[in-house]
Amino acid sequence: MFFILSKLFWIVFAPSHIVIWLPLVTAALLWRGQVRLARRFAVASAVAIVVFGVIPVGAMALRPLENRFPRPAWPSRVDGILVLGGDLDSATLKSRGVVGHPSSEPRLVAAFELARRYPNARVIFSGGSGELGGGDGDAPAAAHIFAQMGLQPGRLLLEDKSRNTWENFVFSQRIAKPRNEQVWLLATSASHMPRAMGIAARLNWKMIPWPTDYETRRTGMGAAWEPLDNLGKADMAFHEWTGLLAYGLSGKTASHP
Repeated sequence: MFFILSKLFWIVFAPSHIVIWLPLVTAALLWRGQVRLARRFAVASAVAIVVFGVIPVGAMALRPLENRFPRPAWPSRVDGILVLGGDLDSATLKSRGVVGHPSSEPRLVAAFELARRYPNARVIFSGGSGELGGGDGDAPAAAHIFAQMGLQPGRLLLEDKSRNTWENFVFSQRIAKPRNEQVWLLATSASHMPRAMGIAARLNWKMIPWPTDYETRRTGMGAAWEPLDNLGKADMAFHEWTGLLAYGLSGKTASHP
């Protein structure tokens, strides 16, 4: 139920979706002759476009998430590397018979760099389908990309049943069976790291954060008048902040130092 409700909430309230919903509602009200109410929704549409598309509020909201867990120094030893999936779009790529160039997937590049530096570490990639209708998820594409980069197939373990971050950790923990004395690294996007580390703490899985996929600069507001980029960052920020709130209220995260 949590998964379904989160997807329905996203469909309605994502910033880029709101920018679409408001003009549609305005048009419907005009068609019904409700001019006064339509004017209010038209104003709301203009405000939403300015706030989410013109002003870089998404970048400003993402920055504190991305700065929460900076990359640490290289550990002296690593026993395992957990890589979380995210938008590899394996179904589309598989249908075309190709997979994107490895350099286009920063978290996989980072994970491969870690795997080379720590040759005895196990590598787990976790990424099932996060779509309501199901699908292949990210695991097939990740396996192909890791193979392109030269990771030995025997080192890679795939978790392909998870639909969200909570399930990423629950299902991966069953595969890894981590012990308290082991050192595990977590590779995921910098904005996703606070929620992921909170879940790891909740499940008592000791993790060292290794953030990737940075979308913002350390300082500065970000670029204005770039609607597509700003809308994309607004969606990302909304997704992560609401995810933190929902996971916290449902007891799926714990505080992390």
